[in-house]
Amino acid sequence: MKSVEDTTKILLLEPFSELESLVGEELKEKLGGVPIYFGWEKFSELDRSDWMPSGTKNLRIFIHPNYSRRYPDLSERILSFFQKKESISQNKLAKQEFGRLWVRNFFKHLKKSSESPDSYRILGKTLSPKVGKVGCFVGASPNLESEIDWIRQNRDKLFLLSSDTALGYLLENNIQPHAVLSIDSGLGTFYHFPEHIPEDIPIFTWFGGACRIFDLKNPKIIYLSTYPLDQILGAKFYPKAPILENPTLNVAGLAISLLQALGAESVLLKGFGFEREGGKTHCRSTGYERYDRFFIDRKRSLYNSRYTPESRWKTRTSVLEILQKWSPIQILSEIDSKFGAFSGWENSLERTPSSFPGSGQNWRKLCSGISDLPSEIQILLPRETRLLDPKT
Repeated sequence: MKSVEDTTKILLLEPFSELESLVGEELKEKLGGVPIYFGWEKFSELDRSDWMPSGTKNLRIFIHPNYSRRYPDLSERILSFFQKKESISQNKLAKQEFGRLWVRNFFKHLKKSSESPDSYRILGKTLSPKVGKVGCFVGASPNLESEIDWIRQNRDKLFLLSSDTALGYLLENNIQPHAVLSIDSGLGTFYHFPEHIPEDIPIFTWFGGACRIFDLKNPKIIYLSTYPLDQILGAKFYPKAPILENPTLNVAGLAISLLQALGAESVLLKGFGFEREGGKTHCRSTGYERYDRFFIDRKRSLYNSRYTPESRWKTRTSVLEILQKWSPIQILSEIDSKFGAFSGWENSLERTPSSFPGSGQNWRKLCSGISDLPSEIQILLPRETRLLDPKT
């Protein structure tokens, strides 16, 4: 702890409360200001703010080898507990990092869509599921490389929805997905879309999404998320539009909500495994490779740039567990003989009305009457909504 440059805080947890009466006072005296908690059950019921220092960006969990060996079940429960807390922390961190960008992009892209309305559609209603309609979401995990032949053989039997990260690998293998899903607002999204991607592939995204998408000639289909400005937009213009939920905080969760809205009865997940080969976190030909080339040199390899240690990778497996418990439609391992053509999904789309998107003044007035609108959004509204004001 003394050797690191940044201040690192440490927390000690002794899962057995019986030891507090034996060594508690002595330990506290020796440790000084380092917090120590006794009793796992008691600790697990505490509010996160009681033990998590403010401003914490990530956690590293170390379980004593003796405890891991003698109490494997208890160790696994404790590890799982902290991993879930870390995912919540990462979600909060994402909001802090991208919150300003989301508001700016939202109104910027509202303006852009009003200038070329024929290039945009809104996911305006949910279609009833039909027997045999199967959606297939393609992620960019390393196992996609071993599943590419299956995707090629079954592409026409499914609605193939690619993540933006997997798009490069699919196109490299001459597989054109029926649509692409892109949710990340960061500049890195630019690298996932090759320069000459087919212009007829529709892209599902949201108004707070990456600017790169809105510069492409591809048709854009806007979905409404749980983001407050999305919900206001839906209430004002699209009262029947589904609000796509994603409790997993993973793109696969949003893909399932989207496919359900398009009428899918069930879904397959490809390129969504948690097995790695040599530490790889993604398949080949993602935008991450193009991005990382700028930083590779004789001392820094692609391995060091893009590969993840096993201890950090394991935290991702909790996503799969949440996904399986939450999914509103069945997650299949294979398609059966009952599948049918995935047609008619375009019936869920709507055009933008003539009153869309409204003036900046209208948005400011509308938002001022919403008392529970997050303060971080309220602060930015006066400036960002000016993009919708008439030019004088």
